[in-house]
Amino acid sequence: MITRHDKTRLTAMAACLSLWLLMSPDSYAVKKNEDEPIQINARSVEANEKTGLSVYSGNVLVEQGLLSIKADRIEIRMRDNKPQTIRATGKPVKLRRQPDDESEEIQAEARRIDYYIPGKKLEMTGDVTVRRGGDLFTGSVLHYDINEKNLTAQGDANSGGRVHAVIQPRKRGEAPNSGTDAAPRSREVTQ
Repeated sequence: MITRHDKTRLTAMAACLSLWLLMSPDSYAVKKNEDEPIQINARSVEANEKTGLSVYSGNVLVEQGLLSIKADRIEIRMRDNKPQTIRATGKPVKLRRQPDDESEEIQAEARRIDYYIPGKKLEMTGDVTVRRGGDLFTGSVLHYDINEKNLTAQGDANSGGRVHAVIQPRKRGEAPNSGTDAAPRSREVTQ
């Protein structure tokens, strides 16, 4: 029989794995990371089996293998014992995927990050910054469809309604994104 403690732990594991899938460029790294223990530190956790909501709050740190997430609060919504949405909020939320043999380090920050698991869609809002190796992207809102590899972004009034990107030139013979999938199609949306 699965206990309440087991369900809370499974919820956290599913959430971490979902965020890892989002940030990992290849399936080997995902499989390798699944074998690592998930460590969660927070000041408090509240899990309600009836509503399917688990809330970790107070300087939350989640670590699994190469991935770490720091947030003030992480909410995980479940339906039929499967995570549906993950919302991380903070000032800012920080995601970090450490480099390995296959890919560069990825760092991302935003005030809020929502991940819609069934549709594999990510939304980052509020002072969004994403760094991958030497590349940089900033904006106010970022939407990323993982299945379609499609990125849309918006700037804010402070940036004149524009997004900002710096893409470093690749060395001759070097594959794009250091051996990872091709970069997503992107488009700029101004307000």
